Amino acid sequence: MSSYPKRLIEVDLPIKKISAHARREKSIRHGHISTLHIWWARRPLAACRAVLCAALWPDPADPLCPQKFRDDACSLINGFAAKAVSDKVLSQSCSHDTWKKWQTLSKVNGGLDAKKDAHWNVLRFALLDFIADFADWDNSTAAEYLETSRALTQSAHEALGGVPGTHPVVVDPFAGGGSIPLEALRVGADAFASDINPVSVLLNKVVLEYIPKYGQRLADEVRKWGQWVKLEAEKELAEFYPNDADGAMPIAYLWARTIQCEGPGCGAKVPLVRTLWLAKKGSRSVAMQLVANPKAKRVDFRIIIKERDGWVDQANPKAKLENPKFDGAVKRGSATCPCCGYTTPVVRVREQLKARQGGANDAQLMCVVSTIANQQGRIYRLPTETDVKAICAATAELERRKRVHDGTLSLVPDEKLDIRGVRHTWAMIYGLSTWEQFFTRRQALALTNIARLVNRAGEQVKANQGAEFAAALQTCLALVLGRQADALSASVTWTPGGEFQGHTFARQALAFVWDFAEVNPWCDSSGNFMGAVEWVAKVCATGFDQHTTGSAQQASATHHPLPDDAAQGFVWTGPHF
Repeated sequence: MSSYPKRLIEVDLPIKKISAHARREKSIRHGHISTLHIWWARRPLAACRAVLCAALWPDPADPLCPQKFRDDACSLINGFAAKAVSDKVLSQSCSHDTWKKWQTLSKVNGGLDAKKDAHWNVLRFALLDFIADFADWDNSTAAEYLETSRALTQSAHEALGGVPGTHPVVVDPFAGGGSIPLEALRVGADAFASDINPVSVLLNKVVLEYIPKYGQRLADEVRKWGQWVKLEAEKELAEFYPNDADGAMPIAYLWARTIQCEGPGCGAKVPLVRTLWLAKKGSRSVAMQLVANPKAKRVDFRIIIKERDGWVDQANPKAKLENPKFDGAVKRGSATCPCCGYTTPVVRVREQLKARQGGANDAQLMCVVSTIANQQGRIYRLPTETDVKAICAATAELERRKRVHDGTLSLVPDEKLDIRGVRHTWAMIYGLSTWEQFFTRRQALALTNIARLVNRAGEQVKANQGAEFAAALQTCLALVLGRQADALSASVTWTPGGEFQGHTFARQALAFVWDFAEVNPWCDSSGNFMGAVEWVAKVCATGFDQHTTGSAQQASATHHPLPDDAAQGFVWTGPHF
């Protein structure tokens, strides 16, 4: 006869409520681990938290459930219900239906009694109601929920044969972004995370080892040294990001890849721009217009502004424009020349770009977006000679640094893309074969400069605060660099509706875009360096947990480093999860 008591997850789970909390979590950003680094197939924390509680706690209505757990669970739930009814803040954290149940329970003389068989089933559903509310992001750091869940986890562990004073161990051999190991810590278990992907291991070391150990101290140092890196990099790269003549600071440079028109006798340089919109703000809308220049064999731009009585040329407000068009020169991969009207087919567009490794480094600068300190709104202007000189200077400086670089690795990552990688396919058919080709030279210069300064910051912290803390800080700053690279590539688009630039991984693919936005990392707008610092620092400041321990290690799930009987909870998050 089996002596195994069923766990709650084998009996029931409030899926509808948990799903609602998981959906809401997608819009949560403050302190969420998803802001550390891009990771595919990230599991919702709400679902992971609920599943772990239900998997670690036995079903009190099961005849084989240890009586000790029933006794402890009744005491804990009675106490939680009493406080939920009397404490206004805690009562607001409960769903209306659950709060009514807590109210009813608090009126029962003596509350739930584990010695009464009839109360076991009530206790089961009280635990499930608690799990449903604990799945809410707002309750994930509430002391009452944390203390109750951890006490239940500890009681279940010891009642099921665990050594008193130890904690249950949850193992995730496909740890990925770290959602399950993190939630194991939160509910009172020790966690061991492993994955074969080194990025996953790095993320889990931050979440399970560095943040629980250093918490707010780490957050403060990330902000401090992030600011230092920003000031040093801005000073070293100032000539490559000049301010406008009126003192306005550029926040983004809008580029378009180009091809040469193959129309008979034409040969004009055609910008592959999708849409001419710059700002869709009703009466404050701004756009560009293509200006054919057949003699110079090129296509220029002008900026037009919407006023109350129609569209006008920004350079000549008296010139009214009738029915301007906002479609660019490229459509479905083919490009129509504004000079002669010839449409270069998609096959030839692809061949031209392939011959120039995607064409990011000879793209045409269409527009510069700027802001003035303490003033709202964006300023759109055409590029000037100063902008062009800064770009040329950045190109020359990167080449100089490549020549003098003496590291074991290349200055700019030049590894080949994996031809088997499905997410790389679209970029590869346009000639991008190495990682370096996803960045313009100025972008590569900025990122390599940040990387060098992150290393310098780590060396200084190591000398003053020790190697262990320096490793934690440098790892977090490396994640900041990763966030900056996501915003600073030639695969980032401009969003006219919100007047901001996006990021490289707007979807789960490494996209190839015709026109792209290059952020100024030192500005105060979206995609800037200090924004990346703040996102990582906010996660560090959550502290997560110092009640239990976690560790991360690179390992294959087929050759796991732990012995077979090391864990009380084994979570399978592979393809069949």
